Amino acid sequence: MALTRRQLIGTGVVSGLAVGGGLGLVYVRRLLDDGPALAKFAATSPGATTLNAWLKIGADGRITCGVHRAEMGQGVTTSLPMLLAEELDADWGQVSYAFTPVDKDYFNFGILLRGEPLGPTEGRFWPGVGAGLIREVFHQLGMSVTIASSSTIDAWDTLRQAGAQARGLLVAAAAERWSVPAARLLTAASVVTDPATGKTLGYGELAEAAARQRPRGKPVLKTPPQFRLLGRSLPRLDVPAKVTGTARFAIDTVLPGMLFGAVRHSPHVGGRIGSLDAGAALAMPGVEHVLRLGDRAVAVLAGDTWSAQRAAAVLEIGAVAGDPLQPDSAALQASYRQALDSPTASVFRDDEGVAAALAADSGSALLSAIYELPFLAHVCMEPMNCTALFEAGRLTVWVPTQAPSIARDEAARVAGLPPEQVDIRSTLMGGGFGRRAEMDFVIEAARAAVAVPGRPVKLTWSREEDLRHDMYRPAATGRVRGALDSTGRLAALDYTLVSESVVASNYQRTPTARGGDAAKDKTALSGAFSPRYALPLARMAYVPREDGIPAGFWRSVSTSINAFLLESFMDELAASAGVDPVEFRLRHLEGLPAEQAVLRAAARLGRWDEPLPLVPGRRFGRGVAFFESHDSLVAQVVEVSVAEDGALRVERVACVVDCRTVIHPDSVEAQITGGIQEALSAALHGRITVRGGAVEQGNFNDYPWPRLADIPEIVVELLPQGGRPGGVGESGVPGIAPALANAIFAATGQRLRSLPVGTSAGAPIS
Repeated sequence: MALTRRQLIGTGVVSGLAVGGGLGLVYVRRLLDDGPALAKFAATSPGATTLNAWLKIGADGRITCGVHRAEMGQGVTTSLPMLLAEELDADWGQVSYAFTPVDKDYFNFGILLRGEPLGPTEGRFWPGVGAGLIREVFHQLGMSVTIASSSTIDAWDTLRQAGAQARGLLVAAAAERWSVPAARLLTAASVVTDPATGKTLGYGELAEAAARQRPRGKPVLKTPPQFRLLGRSLPRLDVPAKVTGTARFAIDTVLPGMLFGAVRHSPHVGGRIGSLDAGAALAMPGVEHVLRLGDRAVAVLAGDTWSAQRAAAVLEIGAVAGDPLQPDSAALQASYRQALDSPTASVFRDDEGVAAALAADSGSALLSAIYELPFLAHVCMEPMNCTALFEAGRLTVWVPTQAPSIARDEAARVAGLPPEQVDIRSTLMGGGFGRRAEMDFVIEAARAAVAVPGRPVKLTWSREEDLRHDMYRPAATGRVRGALDSTGRLAALDYTLVSESVVASNYQRTPTARGGDAAKDKTALSGAFSPRYALPLARMAYVPREDGIPAGFWRSVSTSINAFLLESFMDELAASAGVDPVEFRLRHLEGLPAEQAVLRAAARLGRWDEPLPLVPGRRFGRGVAFFESHDSLVAQVVEVSVAEDGALRVERVACVVDCRTVIHPDSVEAQITGGIQEALSAALHGRITVRGGAVEQGNFNDYPWPRLADIPEIVVELLPQGGRPGGVGESGVPGIAPALANAIFAATGQRLRSLPVGTSAGAPIS
């Protein structure tokens, strides 16, 4: 009989609490099994022996690792199994993965482990016991989500403990069979060896007996010098199927009797559908149904996707009369500037003395700048899609989602079912970037399936629907004022940001226990609220807006906004002080050797102290940015050239990352490189604009994405300095826009404070 996770921790409850206090509570609560996770995972591939909710071993020695996070290209289907396999002492050649079912035991606590930007009172109150209690709350909520670059942060403890416990069970089974002390047995490459006799047993031979063992205390985890797998670029488990074309993404789902659907929404972004004339669509060949999916979407169902899309294009859809239009982009930008002096701003930090330090008669050198950023879309390569089947009182959903537990609950709600009667089948996804943490495309598919019971329905959005009805990275306007003391150091900072609250906007669509009070949303100041730089005096204010344009989680979210403000302003301060930009930052990182090491390494890698190229007709410049993002330290140097006519070209990007412990180096470098490319695209071209209540952009012709020829040389160096891993999926993004703008200033003397900068440094896009 396989052990439940409650049995798995057994004696760890007593010893952990006795020795570790609150930290022991964290350990206990994280592994506690109050749900049928083990049974659900076991059912995904009958025949193997399930040792815990993440690990199955077949009689042939094949090891299946449960992956409880979404795979969108970042490599969790390799890095998470590596954590298990390392402590298990597994033969990597025998390891495969399977996505786990939805269960509250797969909750993600990594999104809160850092505590920021909640601050020392809210985020780090009672560090041990407090975290343990909050963790138990998260466990009960059961939120299984892949956001905030938190997969490895969360799994670092959980999966290593699961692997170590399973190894202990296998060793105990071998010791029992041989009637020898378990302490003298060794493990390596999925084999238990008795060095005294030379006897060996494979894990496959021991799995069933291991499942009957009871654990013997809290497992002792390996130290970094003992790692055999972690830190190596092992063959990725997802790559072979992707190379051969056998990998199945959600959009590849085809089932017997399937109806294929295309979706249309209101002509207004975030708007409701009023009038609908479906006559022309219903008359087209192959069309079977036209369905209203609530008040915001209409689906055409046909025998194939192309027929559905052609019919959807001729639907005549009108907005609800009287619904307010979203403001045009130009008016919105002007109103944001006016809101900088709002008396109702939420002030999250207000040190005494800031106003005096920034007063005109303070004797300090004063500087002030306003920065502006646009709405940004996600443009995942695989557009939004979802397949659902409502049959015999159950709903099965095949979906590329970053939030399977929320998808289950929302699908159950609209189908009128209890959550346990909804089966979420997670798939690979062609990009996520936060967009697939939303539930609109899941809800639409569930409603369509309920309308045609017994037939699977696959809804696929067109690229135009995807761009015009996204949940966008919010536009923002920020003002930063600073004072330099007589030594050229930053003495005070006054920081005000105006933008929509992503948390509040998301809450309106998908209410959660977190709440949605925009005025309390400190995540809007992520990165700025508690920067690594020495900041003697500061005022941090946030002015939330509600403009009716849906705001959502976008790769690095508010950190990408605040990095542009803060790192651009640091460069302006350095210029005002007459200090080299790298040296200026180093002075404000005194006493922080890890941070200084990353910045110095980036300067070296970025050829900061080397002469600029001399090319007739072109001016060159280098810009730098340093930022902490998702618990990783990142420094970037961007080199640009500007022609006499103002044509801008990004020549090179150098990036140094300290994510403390590297699990899979190739995956880390790939994620950082991908983030840099996406950030460059956004900084150069990315902009969603609204006119007449509608988004103007519709495809890659007016929302450009870089081609291979547009990508500069990118060099990435990893500088891990030890400890719990930081996130990397988003960490390559925030520093690029300010480093690019700073490089343009170095080349031309022109400060660009509004994004996107365009491809002409002399004429930024307005």
